[in-house]
Amino acid sequence: MGSLVVIGKWFLLGLGAVTVAAWALCARLARRGRLVTVATASLAFLLTLATVADLVNAHYGYLPRLDDVVGVKSWPTASSRDTVAAATPVRTYPQGSVVSLPVPGTHSGFGAQQALVYLPPQYFSEPRARFPVVYLMHGSPGVPVDWYRANRAAQTGAWLAGHHRPVILVAPRLSHGWLDDSECVDRPSEHIETYVIDDVIPTIDARLRVRADRADRIFAGMSAGGFCALNLGLRHRDLVGTIVDMSGMDRPTHDGGMVGLFGHRRDLARVVAANTPAGYAAHLSASPSMRIWFDSGLGDHEALGDTRTMAAVLGSRPGFTVMLRLRPGAHDFGVWRPALREGLDWALEPKAEVPVRLSATHPQRQRTAKA
Repeated sequence: MGSLVVIGKWFLLGLGAVTVAAWALCARLARRGRLVTVATASLAFLLTLATVADLVNAHYGYLPRLDDVVGVKSWPTASSRDTVAAATPVRTYPQGSVVSLPVPGTHSGFGAQQALVYLPPQYFSEPRARFPVVYLMHGSPGVPVDWYRANRAAQTGAWLAGHHRPVILVAPRLSHGWLDDSECVDRPSEHIETYVIDDVIPTIDARLRVRADRADRIFAGMSAGGFCALNLGLRHRDLVGTIVDMSGMDRPTHDGGMVGLFGHRRDLARVVAANTPAGYAAHLSASPSMRIWFDSGLGDHEALGDTRTMAAVLGSRPGFTVMLRLRPGAHDFGVWRPALREGLDWALEPKAEVPVRLSATHPQRQRTAKA
């Protein structure tokens, strides 16, 4: 039952039908006594709440399966001791495995947080091999586990490994809470940029067998995490060689405005400008070179325009190799699941010249990026 999809059309119709039947039963038993009425009304009310909650869940796709709803992990897991290199592997994981790795906030003051890390099967079967690493940046609302529930990152990792592109996937925590929109910047309440750059990356480089160079380091994000990947990647080109931006905006957005994000400070305008790719991208130097995959749903009114604009701006800059992929869908996991697989497949291919490409479901027009 754990693999039961709870956001499908027939499940929702069935749940709605049961809810209607419960209210009908409540009306029919209303004269049987107060206790019976309260019991059936309570059941009908709970079913109504479940139906409404699942409709919202279906819209965003955060918890697609029953095991996601009840908190059961639907991906393979391993203990931290299995990640230590040994001459003879302790245990093999044919589909790879996900481990929880503590990352101290030594430099950022963010506190010790758990990162969810996918290790490919080759990590266990080839104990001397080193691997590229992808940093997965969650959206807002969001938490690291979203990558493994709704976005099925472990399945994508296993697919990549099966296609001779094994990679380590690291999903760090980028905010204090599910509703906390950090934009991955250094703000008064939390220094997330410092956490990613000075805490997360050095911890991963020290603890796991990664290729600790910019050519094999990828930033990938969805929604607000797409902005994180783009902004942090462009601001730290010495550390990151590739970006996968899925439905990200081209500037910081925050319900409280820029003051709510960065606080009251005399240099607010300068700090905002320094974190606004829409403003600074056109002035970036050609070195070091960078590869960027932009991806968005054609029905995504929130991010589509920004995605197209940033792809055009950076695709015209020397030193940037840009791919733009537009696909049917909106601002949800129905777009981000295939975007992650296709984006990482492209990011991990041999670093040859790749054309800038605009496409909906298939390429329609292409031109070669300057390099």
